[in-house]
Amino acid sequence: MNHNPPPIVSDLVLLGGGHANIQVLKRFAMNPIGGLRVTLISDQTHSPYSGMLPGYLAGYYDYEECHFDLRRLCEELGQRFVKAKIIGIDPQLKKVRLEGRPEIGYDCASINVGIAPRSIGNPATGSTEKLIPMKPISQFIAHWDRLIEGLKVYRGREPLALAVVGAGAGGVEIAIILKMLIDRNGWHAKVSLIHRHDFLVSAKDVRAGKQLAKTLDAAGIKVLPNTEVLQLQESGLLLKDNQGRLRSEAFYRILVATEAAAPPWFAASGLAVDRNGFVKVDEKLRVENGDALFAAGDCIHFTPSPLKKAGVYAVRQGAVLEHNLRAFFTRQSAPKIFRPKKHVLSLITTGDRQAIVHQDDASILRWLSPSLLWRVKDRIDRHFMRRFQARSFPAKPQHFIRAMPKPKFSLVPDDWRDNTCGGCGSKVAASALAQSLEKLDIPPDDAVLLGAKDGEDCALTRFGENRLCLQSLDQFRSFISDPFVFGQIAAQHALSDIYAMGGAAKTAQVGLTLPPASERIHREDIFQIMSGVLNSLTLSGVSLVGGHTGEGAELAIAVSVQGEVEAEKVLRKRLTRPGDRLILTKPIGTGVLLAANMLAQANGKWVDAALLNMRQSNRAALEAIRPFAIGGCTDVTGFGLAGHAFEMMRDNSTLGVQLVYRAIPLLDGVAELFGKGYAASLAERNFRSVQPILGSKISPATHPALFDPQTSGGLLFSIRPEQTEACLSALHRSGVIGAAVIGEVIGRPQMLSV
Repeated sequence: MNHNPPPIVSDLVLLGGGHANIQVLKRFAMNPIGGLRVTLISDQTHSPYSGMLPGYLAGYYDYEECHFDLRRLCEELGQRFVKAKIIGIDPQLKKVRLEGRPEIGYDCASINVGIAPRSIGNPATGSTEKLIPMKPISQFIAHWDRLIEGLKVYRGREPLALAVVGAGAGGVEIAIILKMLIDRNGWHAKVSLIHRHDFLVSAKDVRAGKQLAKTLDAAGIKVLPNTEVLQLQESGLLLKDNQGRLRSEAFYRILVATEAAAPPWFAASGLAVDRNGFVKVDEKLRVENGDALFAAGDCIHFTPSPLKKAGVYAVRQGAVLEHNLRAFFTRQSAPKIFRPKKHVLSLITTGDRQAIVHQDDASILRWLSPSLLWRVKDRIDRHFMRRFQARSFPAKPQHFIRAMPKPKFSLVPDDWRDNTCGGCGSKVAASALAQSLEKLDIPPDDAVLLGAKDGEDCALTRFGENRLCLQSLDQFRSFISDPFVFGQIAAQHALSDIYAMGGAAKTAQVGLTLPPASERIHREDIFQIMSGVLNSLTLSGVSLVGGHTGEGAELAIAVSVQGEVEAEKVLRKRLTRPGDRLILTKPIGTGVLLAANMLAQANGKWVDAALLNMRQSNRAALEAIRPFAIGGCTDVTGFGLAGHAFEMMRDNSTLGVQLVYRAIPLLDGVAELFGKGYAASLAERNFRSVQPILGSKISPATHPALFDPQTSGGLLFSIRPEQTEACLSALHRSGVIGAAVIGEVIGRPQMLSV
């Protein structure tokens, strides 16, 4: 096991979680390059495996079985995951442009992003809600679920008319499965398959085409060959047959499985693209005119011999792509050439666990029965998924050691000198800091006389004459691989102390500890983290005025916040009145979720929701509760709900709290993780610190949510009973939708739970 990872000197960025990039991710983790950092960027936490989509829609697989959990996989492999929408790339500056956040730099990048069906032209006003595009698959699944719910509740006299446009493999499979579900469940609907050719899937495999035609006919699916869709109308589609005759047909929903369209940002970024907008690559999967840019999958135009859009190519390109990316960094071997097979085998789902072979040449699989072919397909798909999914455990493992191989090759030069000094000798280079700060767009503030970019020894600020000053400092290690999100959450966590006392945050300073890396990597990391910090501060009306940087063993951040509060508006922790209700403004569970995520055992969507929760400011909650009679207020952070409730009791020897445990809101997945035995390392100590005042039946085993340490948790406050409903309504109107009453103040110094 490599206990001392080498300093980071170079970045490989994988754009998209497609089948080829997932293989690259796994192979680089199993055979790492010293000093190389791998980052996967995707706007989807779960990436679907297209080969299992028909089985999922038919109900043969559950969601987890046919999706790659990219966040979990990256966590298990020790790689970075950034959830963001890619909107462009600058090949000259080597920057990836992202929606709503700063660009990310790379030394080499691999594009393997999703595609969409080519749109139907001239849609009528209000008609697009009828469309269900099959790509990207992640969005299609959400549309499909809503379609199925609509079919379940429909009770009309006339059957709902559904259309599938496009008779490639995907369109044929969707039409068959949709009709199978309709018949199986007795839903009142019918299916039509519309395509502009006189063949199904392809013209080369006549035998398979005839089999598919028989299957469609037997299923009662109306097939409209040689028919072109001209327009999406408010009621359905305008069609033209091969005789040139026009007619309109009404459809409830239209599933589009037409030819693929490329992401528009390819051409907008100046990449070499074909006439359809797909990025051009050579035989080595290198983007034309882009030495440090590679691409694979459906999004490419393979210039040596154009390929049809089939997931099998992306799977086969994975090994070649990984080799050539490795060769780019190490220069130890020549790049390989991708040689696609002339004929591609497709196993097309044709019904209830049945499949047929579709291939341009002869295959021995043609002689297998449809049910046996389905079992072959199922076995192939499950084997592929097992190779590239994070391991799951039914309960928390007793010992979990993430042992990654030691790099056989390193990009770190032999004359590299680690920063082993302490004190000010551990500072990050002044040039790296100055260049990073210069890129930050810090909003001006009249209260800041000298700030972060002025180079003075201290910030110089000026506030009102009649305001009390508040100051707070928070520090913690990195708990997520995305530096921008880490910065956002760290800032919100620090700001929360000011809001818990009823104050207005004004200025902030930041201390960063960065792991060993080259100066370019330090510049990039400072910019990403500080952009996240600045994002949260700016949204909260807080000015960044300075800070400190240093080098250490791991990434860590400290945020100091200064604020002000009017004397009559100060909120204190202490409880004041028995009978007051206790309100919590955010759900509990960040501690156990982050603990499980470190072991790659938390569903990526659970972590997504937790990160979003942690990025939400408590400022809105404070503004919502100001008009009410607040008897005590604090924010719930590292000591957990019980620990912070105890702090509210500490200054009054006659008051305690009674919590309604089932009323405590929990983040998604938290109850399941508690049930499997997961807990944050601080949870047991949180329990011991308040054990003397707990009821005899309260323990981490029975009430784990009470002791779970929170990062950027919500406010906990007491309020008069008669104001409770009005206060909750005000919180919900302000967007604090997780706020809930969780207990009340009692007249004896004890913490009880019912």
